[in-house]
Amino acid sequence: MTSENKGYSLAVANLTGNETHGKIFLKPMSLYIADVAVQAVAELVAEFDKATQQRGEWVLTVTNNNNGVSVDKEFATLEALKDPLNAADSVKELINIVRGYESDEETNVCGW
Repeated sequence: MTSENKGYSLAVANLTGNETHGKIFLKPMSLYIADVAVQAVAELVAEFDKATQQRGEWVLTVTNNNNGVSVDKEFATLEALKDPLNAADSVKELINIVRGYESDEETNVCGW
């Protein structure tokens, strides 16, 4: 029996505008590289229009699409989310939390 790798989703949401943008990573281990994580977050933020970028709280979410485990982290401002060190650390932290849930299960862990 083979399992299809559905990957991990990385998403950024603006809570004020109820708008979310996301991307699927079939090899999520690449997000452990700080520059890759920062670029991924920046690309998702760039999809929001300028008016939306000026307001509201923000949420960064990582989801394992194979088993539905999802965790998120809230940011009071867009600047806090876009800070390179903060973005890279937050993505890595969320992936580690999701992977922690997987350690007790026998599921496809997306290439790990």
